[in-house]
Amino acid sequence: MNLLNLKNTLQTSLVIRLTFLFLLTTIIIWLLSVLTAAYISMVQKRQHIIEDLSVLSEMNIVLSNQRFEEAERDAKNLMYQCSLATEIHHNDIFPEVSRHLSVGPSNCTPTLNGEKHRLFLQSSDIDEKSFRRDSFILNHKNEISLLSTDNPSDYSTLQPLTRKSFPLYPTHAGFYWSEPEYINGKGWHASVAVADQQGVFFGVTVKLPDLITKSHLPLDDSIRVWLDQNNHLLPFSYIPQKIRTQLENVTLHDGWQQIPGFLILRTTLHGPGWSLVTLYPYGNLHNRILKIILQQIPFTLTALVLMTSAFCWLLHRSLAKPLWRFVDVINKTATAPLSTRLPAQRLDELDSIAGAFNQLLDTLQVQYDNLENKVAERTQALNEAKKRAERANKRKSIHLTVISHELRTPMNGVLGAIELLQTTPLNIEQQGLADTARNCTLSLLAIINNLLDFSRIESGHFTLHMEETALLPLLDQAMQTIQGPAQSKKLSLRTFVGQHVPLYFHTDSIRLRQILVNLLGNAVKFTETRGIRLTVKRHEEQLIFLVSDSGKGIEIQQQSQIFTAFYQADTNSQGTGIGLTIASSLAKMMGGNLTLKSVPGVGTCVSLVLPLQEYQPPQPIKGTLSAPFCLHRQLACWGIRGEPPHQQNALLNAELLYFPGKTLRPGATVNIVYTKYASNK
Repeated sequence: MNLLNLKNTLQTSLVIRLTFLFLLTTIIIWLLSVLTAAYISMVQKRQHIIEDLSVLSEMNIVLSNQRFEEAERDAKNLMYQCSLATEIHHNDIFPEVSRHLSVGPSNCTPTLNGEKHRLFLQSSDIDEKSFRRDSFILNHKNEISLLSTDNPSDYSTLQPLTRKSFPLYPTHAGFYWSEPEYINGKGWHASVAVADQQGVFFGVTVKLPDLITKSHLPLDDSIRVWLDQNNHLLPFSYIPQKIRTQLENVTLHDGWQQIPGFLILRTTLHGPGWSLVTLYPYGNLHNRILKIILQQIPFTLTALVLMTSAFCWLLHRSLAKPLWRFVDVINKTATAPLSTRLPAQRLDELDSIAGAFNQLLDTLQVQYDNLENKVAERTQALNEAKKRAERANKRKSIHLTVISHELRTPMNGVLGAIELLQTTPLNIEQQGLADTARNCTLSLLAIINNLLDFSRIESGHFTLHMEETALLPLLDQAMQTIQGPAQSKKLSLRTFVGQHVPLYFHTDSIRLRQILVNLLGNAVKFTETRGIRLTVKRHEEQLIFLVSDSGKGIEIQQQSQIFTAFYQADTNSQGTGIGLTIASSLAKMMGGNLTLKSVPGVGTCVSLVLPLQEYQPPQPIKGTLSAPFCLHRQLACWGIRGEPPHQQNALLNAELLYFPGKTLRPGATVNIVYTKYASNK
């Protein structure tokens, strides 16, 4: 009920509706402002975090690269000093802190070079570094000389380095980096070595936890992992399985990327070719932004409440009360005389409204006095004009019908007399005059019949007679009406019946023939070269008749009026101008429509579309028939395979191109099989 009352109040009160719309608009603007500020804060904060991460990661990479490069320089210096070393005497050095080991099946007796390498390591002056653990020399026999910074008494705990610990080819700039390995009590280590011309490896072992810890500058809530050259996690990178799976399913590259829940920065290091990947969780970013928004909401909400309260008070005082007074006066005016007036004592828009309304009342009072008389006068004049128009139209229709009937009776007599005259012996000149008189009489009868049809259609007394109709004979009859005029103009005629067209269907055959004769007659009248084509095809449950010609066409601005009664696109042409009007009206009465497409200078195509209601499916025909090539396409639509003519036959007659009923005539040709189907009612 409360919602219904609110709806009724909003519909009946402009002030409340304006207030409600203002409050709603203000709240929407406020929300948009808050969301916009939140979005800007999110973008700025995200950019700041990305910049901080980029700077810190760059510092980490620089430190890590420095330590990897220092380890590589130590390995290179070790090889260089060994190449410059002269003979070293055992008595010249301090107590033995280096060892020579043979990894594998070899005995532990050092070779001459192995002993030299051991003594060299003990006497070398390579600086000790906190991130380096061992120095070593490894020959191709897997004999290794070690010097440990831890000075262990038992060298059996040292990592078992062999040639297999290093890759086959240098990892970076001629240096060989081994995979990281874990040593109990010592943590993760990796070795870097450089080879001399004899294939002897000189290198150092690097403490990875020490190196990584010193190269790590902490950033709140960020996760750092190390990847090898194949983007696989290194063993000392510990991350949750869910994040590990996400990293494995994404193609990583240097720079910034995104995965669900994290921003990712990947940077490739020098030395072993490892990559440092920093992950920053989105959740922390959203929490920071939400905290900023929550801090701003109390202030903005207070401002919203104060602003809307002040506006509502001003709206009620300055607009609501005066409007309510106006409404009260107007309501009284609806039932009282027009003498009541609105108070006009303000100097604003409401005063203008009151003055305009009072002036309107004065004008209405004057007009009201004269309105009834004017209405009565206009009504009487309109009724008289309507009656005169109806009487004139009725007289015109009656007169047209009477004249048409009166003309048709003597014209039939004239036609009969001419036909009787043609049965008597006449010379060639007399026969020509008789033919001319007969053709003129037939033309006059056609005009009279069109006028009668037009009159009956206008009066609504026209009826259709639906019956089963044979299509092909009807087409032949329509084409026969233009055969003579077309041949006199040397125009080519062509009829084509498409596939699946029923040969028997229910329609008003007389009116369908009348439409086709009218369309074909117009085509002959306005065509001087090439020819005319009548096409019948089927689209779903519709039958389409297309009459196309190669005449002069119709201008675009005239095409919309071509079906208007007594309109002629060419004023020099003969005719009454109602043929297409009658054809269009008949098509609509038969449930179809008549459309026209024309291109000036190219030709015209008129389309008659009729619905198929009751019809017989076309009878399937199988067989072969010797016929001219021009008939093969038509025969194929009926299921007959055409063959080249081998001898003279009836199908060589040129009339068959436009008389399809003469072409498809059961029993007239051989090698054709007809299969009957039941009617589809």
